[in-house]
Amino acid sequence: MKPSARSTLVSGLIGYLTTWTASFLCLAGLFCLAGCGGSSSSQTGPPPLRLSSSRLGAHILGAPNNAGAATILGACPRVVKWVAPYDGIDLAISSYKTRCPGGIVILRVYVSTSMAAYSAADDPASSANDFWNKMLTQGLSAAGPSNQIDWLEGPNELDNLPDWYNDSTAADWVASFWSTLADLMHNAGYNPLVGSLVAGQPSPATIFAPVAAAMKSKAYKWGWSYHPYTFGATTSVSTETAYALYYRQVRDQNGLAGIPLVLSEGGYLTPSSTGWQGQLTNDQYLSWLKWFDAQLKQDPEVSGLTIFQVGNTTDWQSFDLTPIAQELANYLTTGS
Repeated sequence: MKPSARSTLVSGLIGYLTTWTASFLCLAGLFCLAGCGGSSSSQTGPPPLRLSSSRLGAHILGAPNNAGAATILGACPRVVKWVAPYDGIDLAISSYKTRCPGGIVILRVYVSTSMAAYSAADDPASSANDFWNKMLTQGLSAAGPSNQIDWLEGPNELDNLPDWYNDSTAADWVASFWSTLADLMHNAGYNPLVGSLVAGQPSPATIFAPVAAAMKSKAYKWGWSYHPYTFGATTSVSTETAYALYYRQVRDQNGLAGIPLVLSEGGYLTPSSTGWQGQLTNDQYLSWLKWFDAQLKQDPEVSGLTIFQVGNTTDWQSFDLTPIAQELANYLTTGS
């Protein structure tokens, strides 16, 4: 072999070895970033998950890390509700927000009727201020910063308010109450979620008009909430229009098209106020929830339904979703 040929061969071999070594080191570096014994400063936890396309979510009661809730949250539902005060809610919400980007958090601060019960004879603005102060003392700040709460609820159904569902005078009072409370929420950095309406109420739907008018005058973001319960788990739109789908009448008769709506509590309810367990099989309840999910997807205002409830196995045992948590999680993930 001529010296010039040998020189060319050696030069080419050295070039090949240099390139191969660089490629090996580069690949080794990539694998190491992905899982070597060393650590990367950019690695802070599991990667975010894809948000479910379903409108179904969870209403969590009790310890925020209960097993049923953990199973459902593992499927990244697009809407979740927590009730304060419970230790660990702030961490649970923060974890959900990190793992499920775009997920919607609703927070209710529990204020019992023994702590606050108002009548139409009370001053509505003073009553709203009193209720807000009760929310502050009952653990609002313990739920974490306001920027991780998408919607903040006020009084639940008629727990603290006069019965205004068939009384126009009381409805005017509630409109003034909510106008003040919503301003207090907004000024503290929260988006108010108004209403928490009982299934099939108010009646007629136009009783909600004073509240709707008061809120539509606001320049800030707000939404309203309804509690869609079925009493028969029917898949008849005409039947469910009176209860689970009654929000459509409230929306249409009060000019609320386009205003965000969260169904912040709902599911199956008996006339004696017990839940689905003992009334429906797992498959029957899941079948109805899937049908209702398809209905919700027809209404662009609806952010989702937080199904009542998961985690409380004492006074609300018959509603507990834990027995169907895995099947519900599978549906949230696959859509079937």
